[in-house]
Amino acid sequence: MAEMQDLMERLERAVSRLESLSAESHRRPGGCEGVNGVSGGVAPSVEAFDKLMNSMVAEFLQKSRILAGDVETHEYQENRPDLVISETELKQVAYIFNCNKSTLQMKGKINSITIDNCKKFGLVFDNVVGIVEVINSKDIQMQVMGKVPTISINKTEGCHIYLSEDALDCEIVSAKSSEMNVLIPQDGDYREFPVPEQFKTAWDGSRLVTEPAEIMG
Repeated sequence: MAEMQDLMERLERAVSRLESLSAESHRRPGGCEGVNGVSGGVAPSVEAFDKLMNSMVAEFLQKSRILAGDVETHEYQENRPDLVISETELKQVAYIFNCNKSTLQMKGKINSITIDNCKKFGLVFDNVVGIVEVINSKDIQMQVMGKVPTISINKTEGCHIYLSEDALDCEIVSAKSSEMNVLIPQDGDYREFPVPEQFKTAWDGSRLVTEPAEIMG
């Protein structure tokens, strides 16, 4: 961690140096004269930034990947129905970003899962000890094979959750989302229950009471 802190401090110094170089280049007539030993057709602040940061950023990213080895990241997957993570650990967290028309299966027990900015994405997982979050996504399907205490849905349009018998005590928290359904196993099949999207709030004389609003047909 000391190495990481040293890299962060060096990055901060480099950014401060970039700001001063940028200001200096704007003060110079012609704008592209040599600054800090860098010259050419490209703005000197940009070249200076590359010169200061190139090796430093590479080193930072390498070390951050090592220190964050408990983070499993899947990004920009397209048309992949066969994604599988077969080896997981309790301390691991999974971050799934911008994956479209794909399906991921996660085996074993994991700390938490986040689905962010995905479309037409399917997730099948065994056990999560923390939370599964769905954020800024559309048309998500997930199936719980084991247990999960909490599923959070935020700014999402279309989310279908298949619960297992062991996950029926799962709490589902939603905000700014629509077309959410929970499917409960019954008699060898699933029965679908919609998650309320509209609520009514009334004053009961001492506090505000909120409950789902029944939509009149």
